[in-house]
Amino acid sequence: MKKRTIYVFPSQDTVTLSEVGGKGVSLMTGSREGLPVPPGFILAVAFFEPWVLQLKTSVAWTNFLQAKEGELEGACDALKTEALRFAFTNEQQREVSTNLQPYGQEVLFAVRSSSPEEDLEGASFAGGYETVLGVPPQHVEEAVRKAFASCLDYRVAVYKRENGFDVKDPKIAVVVQKQIASDIAGVGFSLNPVTNNYDDAVFNANWGLGETVVAGTATPDTYVVDKVSMRIREKTIGGKETSMWLIGSGGTEEKKQYRSGERTLSDAQIIELAELIKKIELLYHMPIDIEWAYENGRLFLLQARPITGYVPLSPEMITVPGVKKRLYFDISITAEAMTRPISYMGTSSFRQLLSVVGRIIFLRDITRNIDTTIAHTSNGRLFVNLSTFFRLVGKKRISGILGNIDPLTMKAVDALDENVYMPDVSMLRLLPYGLLLRLPCILLFLAWAQRCPEAVHRHIEAKREKFERDTKEIIGQNRLFTVIVDAVISKMFVEVFLRHVPLVILSRLALGRMEKIARNHPEVGKLTRSLPHNVTIEMNIALSKLAEVAPDDLDAHEIGERLKQAELPKSFLDGWNQFMDVYGIRGPNEIDISAPRYSDKPGMLLDLIVAMKKSGESAETTFNRGIRERETAYKLIHALLLVKDSRTAKQFARDYSFLVNYGGLRETHKYYLVFSVALLRKKILAFAKELMATGRLDTVEQVFDLSLKQLDAARVDHSLDLRALAQLNTVFLRKLERVVNPPTLIDSRGYIPRPPKPPLQEGVSQGTAISPGIARGRVKVLHTPDEKPFLKGEILVARATDPGWTPLFLNAAGVVLEVGGVLQHGALVAREYGLPCVAGIENVTSIWKDGTLIEVDGSAGIVRIVKEF
Repeated sequence: MKKRTIYVFPSQDTVTLSEVGGKGVSLMTGSREGLPVPPGFILAVAFFEPWVLQLKTSVAWTNFLQAKEGELEGACDALKTEALRFAFTNEQQREVSTNLQPYGQEVLFAVRSSSPEEDLEGASFAGGYETVLGVPPQHVEEAVRKAFASCLDYRVAVYKRENGFDVKDPKIAVVVQKQIASDIAGVGFSLNPVTNNYDDAVFNANWGLGETVVAGTATPDTYVVDKVSMRIREKTIGGKETSMWLIGSGGTEEKKQYRSGERTLSDAQIIELAELIKKIELLYHMPIDIEWAYENGRLFLLQARPITGYVPLSPEMITVPGVKKRLYFDISITAEAMTRPISYMGTSSFRQLLSVVGRIIFLRDITRNIDTTIAHTSNGRLFVNLSTFFRLVGKKRISGILGNIDPLTMKAVDALDENVYMPDVSMLRLLPYGLLLRLPCILLFLAWAQRCPEAVHRHIEAKREKFERDTKEIIGQNRLFTVIVDAVISKMFVEVFLRHVPLVILSRLALGRMEKIARNHPEVGKLTRSLPHNVTIEMNIALSKLAEVAPDDLDAHEIGERLKQAELPKSFLDGWNQFMDVYGIRGPNEIDISAPRYSDKPGMLLDLIVAMKKSGESAETTFNRGIRERETAYKLIHALLLVKDSRTAKQFARDYSFLVNYGGLRETHKYYLVFSVALLRKKILAFAKELMATGRLDTVEQVFDLSLKQLDAARVDHSLDLRALAQLNTVFLRKLERVVNPPTLIDSRGYIPRPPKPPLQEGVSQGTAISPGIARGRVKVLHTPDEKPFLKGEILVARATDPGWTPLFLNAAGVVLEVGGVLQHGALVAREYGLPCVAGIENVTSIWKDGTLIEVDGSAGIVRIVKEF
């Protein structure tokens, strides 16, 4: 059957993206639903097949296919030049003329490209394709030619390549639409693009055509409407420096400062636009941005497309507009430094973990009702429901806790009205009855820990070894994955909950009392340095020892190649095998079961080893120096306290002893989790290889796009379409992937609270003091620990860090973080290594470029640009 080449709108025709592109689908859908869309027609992808065939026989096309990286822009320009010579075939001319005829000779047209790959929910070629305005009928062919040629633009080719589209298969449709001679025009968003608030509609407006707003050549008026109450919340008059107007004979003209001090839209028009965008959002079931225009007081919809640049929430986290909202705190970022989404299997496994934990602590499944839970696992992220905490202990106490975790979040919470987020739920439903039942056992253990620390450490070590043996046995059993995970979680959580967590909490309280007693002493910041029994620091020391015996004359790649052949010194090979036996289970993002371990990708370690080799000081030397500094600081402070108040000195000594004995255990509970996850990952990958061998998966890693329940079902139901399930499971995760910097704080209507802006000082950034001292060095901005080499004496600048970053701290002169308080991983390691550290600086990875010389004042919480060392 012959493909259809032209579609007219308004009509009842149903079209597909592959036929008419994103703009075409939007216009056809809108006109079919009775929206005020100006009439026109679409030259479908099939219309241009003669031109595409002609293009592919040209020399320019051959050169384009053979173009190397540096030649691509010139090859694209040559293709465009070739395309601009094309003329309509007789059939094309007849079809276009037939559809222009009803409009007469006086009507002008807007001619726009509409790509089958454009304006998808996840791909927008905004600014890449051509739009020609004010086109008279006799010039439509020329405008269509320009629009077609724009699909060959270098910018489009680069965007396609980066987003996985086929650059060797040009496809385009073109919209020919009656041009609206607008008096006022602009764009609208069905959510607030600045605050992410789903309940806001935001409109930008200028006089004349909307091109100045879309292209950003004028500062438009801005209007914000609350879509729930339909109340106009903000009216901001823009400069409107220039405006574009339609010329009756064809084309456009610019006017400078036309009515630039006047409001463009009346209140009635603003509300009319809000009603329109609400209707469109309901039609598409997603956030929408639109282009609109008023001509002689009549509103027209020119375009509608999905908004891609926003922070989405999974459906169960969203509340109905107008009802009590919830407030969420993202611990994926603050506790684990994970800005990328956790895999589908990872989050579904955490949901299972929370279910078990709920039964232990709360005597109920806390995953069943988000309003009565503290922790919540959403697809791709781990959250704390702060609304529940508000109900339990109030905002003031929560703010104090957040200050130790993430100062920026604390400041944002301080500025909020807690009543907006206070849930209407009885406190009796929130109490941890399971914790209360186990409290006597916990208190007895803590009393023993106070009296007999050495015996307790032996007990803890014995329990850990038993847990490892038992976990290996459980995971090795031929049972359902869900049953295995339940058994491991139950064993792990009771072990961690009854022993490690209480000890860590009490050691933190002990430190707090010590800091309060000695807060004015300059050495107080050294009291947490080099605490023993920290499994992450122990790993770093082991890696540093391995670096000491690494070959001096080889880079990371060369070491990796020789490692495969076992052609390295025996001391290094033995050390490597020993390290992998103990720490091969670890790696960046290690709580996510999909994340590769060091044993999976040894190259992650080799770059660190080479960097450590050049650091000049071993991790063990640094650690031992920290011990001496800590002990010296304690003796100095304790001696001063003895002179002033012997009772206070005695309390200080007890707290110090508890901190030293148990403060380092803060990483141990995570080790239990990582150990279990790594073993389970190995078992699942083995099963994934079987599924791939039988053609049920495309790749082994695709198994992590499934849940454990689905894996169990796949064992008994061989007809289960695992590819289809993986595709469906990851729809929301693909949306999250587009969020470059996910917020730490967000509410159930998408609103992202921000901390109040501090007074601006040129060259100075104010954060929170985390680790004392002053250091100068050149900035190295890192988004992942292995992104690029990190050299001795540089300042580590990152959004957050996890244990996978620890080896970098040996080379760092100082550390600057966006996320994290005194309990964040990077902050703890910085203090242990005596590195000045400042946290809580918003957008820290975009403030400075690599090489910028800065001074980090970890005592005052200030980072400033300096000109020389």
